[in-house]
Amino acid sequence: MRPYDDRDLKGAPPLRRPETSVLVKEALRKDANDVDALFVLAALRAQDGHPDEGLTILDRVLVIDPGYPGAWFFKEKLHRMRGETRQAETAREQGEATEA
Repeated sequence: MRPYDDRDLKGAPPLRRPETSVLVKEALRKDANDVDALFVLAALRAQDGHPDEGLTILDRVLVIDPGYPGAWFFKEKLHRMRGETRQAETAREQGEATEA
């Protein structure tokens, strides 16, 4: 097996390391409101083909921290994945207002 090389990843989908899920679960076991861990969990669920679950978790992130960097734009993306244009635009507008 050859060593890991970033250059091999150009244009490839992001790598998913199994320890990411383990780290997220451990962080949430310690603090169920860890917004960083929740944001990653939302991304993992969406990446696994469950944007609805990702949105539910992301909504929790935004309740805890409405200004969490990138959360509104990620929410926009998840709504677009589900074909929800109006909700996507609302999330984008909120993101622009929050991160301006």
